[in-house]
Parts: sequence; structure tokens; C-alpha cells
Amino acid sequence: MVRVGIVGAGFMGSMHAEVYRQFPNVKVAAIIDIRGEKAKSLAEKVGAIPYLDVEQVLNREDISILDICLPTPLHKEFVVRAAHAGKDIVCEKPIALTLEDAKEMIAACEKNKVRFMVAHVVRFWPEYVYLKESLDRERFGKLLSITCTRLSTTPTWGWQNWLMDGSRSGGALVDLHIHDADFLLYLTGKKPISVFSKGRSNPEQGIVHVFTMYKFPDDVIAFAEGGWDMPATYPFVMAYTAQFEKAVLEFNSRANPTLTVYYADGRIIRPQMERKSAGTTEGNISDLGGYFFELNHFIEYVIANKPFNVTTPQDALMSLELVLKEKESLETGKEVPVG
Repeated sequence: MVRVGIVGAGFMGSMHAEVYRQFPNVKVAAIIDIRGEKAKSLAEKVGAIPYLDVEQVLNREDISILDICLPTPLHKEFVVRAAHAGKDIVCEKPIALTLEDAKEMIAACEKNKVRFMVAHVVRFWPEYVYLKESLDRERFGKLLSITCTRLSTTPTWGWQNWLMDGSRSGGALVDLHIHDADFLLYLTGKKPISVFSKGRSNPEQGIVHVFTMYKFPDDVIAFAEGGWDMPATYPFVMAYTAQFEKAVLEFNSRANPTLTVYYADGRIIRPQMERKSAGTTEGNISDLGGYFFELNHFIEYVIANKPFNVTTPQDALMSLELVLKEKESLETGKEVPVG
């Protein structure tokens, strides 16, 4: 039985706890949060022990994994502490706010020989997995272009409203839009040659909406829009339109079914995706799908002591580097070289 301690009992910590309950070989043994009532409530739900201080859990030899679901500015401190305690680590995205912090986290894990995965969940989301497999298997010929969309209402559910402080969250660029920037790197297996970004921002929240054009090798053009400044009545949406030589793949999280393949020869198919209810209404996701496959991958590869092959710490570092290049483009108004 693998025993896990979850650090952070907010929306994402609750989501991860719900996923672990699906695994017969995993036990959530500890919930750590400085908000005692939050820790106690989630601990009671999953049969764990609540703690206020992570140090008490770092000293528990029976807990081999720490799952860090804290605000981004706390990632480095807790990943480094967990690494020095010899715990394997899964940490919510983004890895950090700066490349320096990210590199320090990776170095600490390598030095202490612990497993470290940053939870870039879109790489595991069924519709995005289908797209990646389609490209890798050349199912529809060459990829010509792709447009990605991710739009949300203002995320006011964070602890002390930290998401609305651009200095702590990095704004929609680093916290929300990074999902699609990361996936484009994964999909193509290459860095873009350059990025050109436009967007909207304000002094408190930083960047709240971003539009980026990516110029990839092999003449692939990609575009991604991400924003969390939509009206309160606007339902969350993630979507993509990928044009291949032989078909167009269209995904929209609001559609039912969510994914449609339009063949050039006139055929239309709608592949069915596996769904797992999250059992929660907090936040903007009600499907365990991507989170389930992500954490299942982490647990399986930790138990088998195999190198992660979907997302690595270096991938997370590269994704952060890419969105910081987009930030540079936003600030200078110029196209910025990347690759």
C-alpha cells in the first residue's frame, strides 16, 4: 500500500484526494493545511489524519509520497523540503514563477534521488491524448495548424484570493494559459521558433487575457487564447481545432460529445471519451478524467521505478520558459525568438 500526504486542502487538494480514493493500492494518510478546519474536513472525508505542519508528515516513514497542492509561490519551499526528507513528489503546475526557483527544485530532487513530477494535467486529458496519438501515429497526415482556447470566469476561490494577485500567481498567463503552451510543446515535440503575444492586464491581477501566435518548425502555425476575465455567467471552456492534411479535429468541453473528427472525404466520427465524475462543484472542473490518468501514471511509474515518459521536470521548466517568453513579447510588443 502506497501512503500519500496531500499538502493543501483546497480545490486541487480535494480533487487529488478524490482521485486517490479510486486506487486500491493507495491510501491518503495525511492532509496538511494551516487552515485547521479545511484539513480536518478533507481528512475525515478520506480517512486521513489532519495536520497543521508539514514537518510532522515529513518525519513519518510510512508516507512515501507528498502531493503538493499549494499556491505557486510555495512550491519551491515545499518541494525542496520534501526532497530532503526523501519523499517522492507530485506538485501542481506551474512548477514555479521563476526559472531559478524551478531549477533549484529539480536540483534538490536529483540530489536526493527522489521522483518528481509536475502535474501538467492536459497532457493526460482524454481529448488531448487522442490528438497527440493521432499526430504521432500519422493517423490524419501532417499537422498544418492548431488553435487552442481556455477561458474562465475570475478564479476567486483561491486561498486569500492569491490567484488574483499577479505577483503570486503570474496571472492568467502563468496559471491558466500555461496549460495550452505546455501541451503545444508536448504535441509537437519541439520548441517554437518564436512567439508573438498580445493581451490585457491590470496592476493588481497582472495578465488576465493573452493571445499568442507560435511559429513552429515544419511550417506549423499554432495560436492559443487564454483568459480568466470572463463574466460570472460564462461557463468555463477548453477547446482546440487541429487541422491535418486528411481531417480536422474539433474539441470543445461544452459539447456533447466533446470531440468530432471531420474527414476530408466527407466522413464524420465522434470518438467517445472516458468520463469520471469528480463529485465536487468547486473550481471549474467537474471531471476526474485527466486528473485520474495523471495521478495513475505517477503512482504506477513510482511503484515500478520507471522514468516518467509523459511529463518530466525538464518539460515543466521548458513550459515555464515558454510563457515567460510570451510575457516578454507582451511587454515589448515584439515577436520574441524561442528555439
